[in-house]
Amino acid sequence: MSDTPRLAVVGSGRIGADLIERAQAAEDVDLVGVLVRTEKDFLDPEVQVTTPADLAACDPDLIVEAATPGVLVDYAEELLAAADLMALSGSAFADPDDEAHLRAVSDDAGHAIYLPHAALFGIDGLADARSELDSVHIEARKDPAHLDFEYAETAPRFPDGAGATVLYEGPTRGLCRRFPRNFNSHASAALAGLGLDDTTSTLIADPDAETAYHEITATGDGFELVAVRDSAIEGVTGDFTLVSTWGSVRRVLATGGGLRFV
Repeated sequence: MSDTPRLAVVGSGRIGADLIERAQAAEDVDLVGVLVRTEKDFLDPEVQVTTPADLAACDPDLIVEAATPGVLVDYAEELLAAADLMALSGSAFADPDDEAHLRAVSDDAGHAIYLPHAALFGIDGLADARSELDSVHIEARKDPAHLDFEYAETAPRFPDGAGATVLYEGPTRGLCRRFPRNFNSHASAALAGLGLDDTTSTLIADPDAETAYHEITATGDGFELVAVRDSAIEGVTGDFTLVSTWGSVRRVLATGGGLRFV
């Protein structure tokens, strides 16, 4: 890794734009490229590129994908050939063929795929206790206005005029496939622990919900772990996701001094 870590970003939506702003303000990170579909006025023209090959040519130490599961799968080979990749679209792993492809490409390239905890926390505990876990359940409660019903054709619809409604209850894999833009963090939690089929998720759509609420409950022989995250939300992204994603980037790049938490 270079003396000043070199960061590249795929996507310039809410999370991507926030990462770009934080990286530009940081003295110990060098933003070298941003992959966009069309030129953005808020970006320096010198860092904008329009193909994954051009982004790879920027010679980054870490590429952060902040786009969609489809972009992650389609661009993975070119991106991983160049650098380690942090995938924010963890829902891509809900498709078994795409998961196999991503794992194979990572192994062949010799570069890692990092899955950040994003909207959740406590995933380190799930990974540490993986072999001892008996159950992991994640409950999510959101206003249906913050759910992307259009991205996946199989997504259930919210009944007009309904109150709090359970839209999904079952294996986490199914939730991630129905709402691939909303529950990437559930995919990361499942992959850290018991897997996408043995981890369960419940989605409650609640028009009265003012925040994005997630609660993880994990049990094992002699312990129970509970982690709650309750955060303001805009669009499909909670405010805490912005803060935590930048923290994950800095840990991967090992920037800054002082105490390090592993």
